Amino acid sequence: MIRGDWSIEELMERYPRSREVLIRWGMWCPVCVLAGLETLADAARVYGVEIERLIREIETEASASS
Repeated sequence: MIRGDWSIEELMERYPRSREVLIRWGMWCPVCVLAGLETLADAARVYGVEIERLIREIETEASASS
């Protein structure tokens, strides 16, 4: 289960397909130098994205690719 307190870098290591989801939402976190420091919850707040919805979409994408 994805947690909002994971860094973007950690999220992408555990869920490689999260990169596409973040970019689809207009979140350029995968290419940001702060990816190792910023949490998923922080990024969602900055981009005005509902964290629960984002997590669900990443989990759905990950399960579809398994």
